[in-house]
Amino acid sequence: NVYNMDETGLFFRLLPRYSLLMPTESLETTRGKKISKERVTLVVCSNATGSHKIPCTMIGKAARPACIVGRTWPIPYFCQKNAWMDVSICWKWFNEVFYPAVKQKTGLPVLLLLDNAPGHFEAFERNLVKVVFFPPNCTSWKQPCDMGIIAALKKRYKYLYLSDILSYYSLDETTKKCLKE
Repeated sequence: NVYNMDETGLFFRLLPRYSLLMPTESLETTRGKKISKERVTLVVCSNATGSHKIPCTMIGKAARPACIVGRTWPIPYFCQKNAWMDVSICWKWFNEVFYPAVKQKTGLPVLLLLDNAPGHFEAFERNLVKVVFFPPNCTSWKQPCDMGIIAALKKRYKYLYLSDILSYYSLDETTKKCLKE
């Protein structure tokens, strides 16, 4: 019943800096592309054994992103001006995502470990849930989320994103024309 939460930035449209050219591309048309700086923050939380994963939460800039409108979104979404974790978003995450998920899973005492980032709330205890912070300057080598969980999540996202882009090139011309319209 020991949980760890951490957040990470994700440049969700960032392509690799170096790549192979597609057969229809030339070196002149691919050089000088701007790097996409569109960013969201992902909140990752799990218990120590990995048997209970709290739903990954996304923090973006838009109050109602166009990709979400009219659809059921698979993960919780919060908006913030810079797409960062701040105290109000941290409280919303705790009250709307973490606390209900933990109470549904167990009635035993729970410990939530956080890094001491300025966007987090203060340490407290509520209804068998105790929130404590790592000491300063040790989170990068003691925090479980920083020991490969976030890196694995980002690698999986990048793989799926690049697979989706490459699948576009395998489509026939009529399908591509329909997608553009």
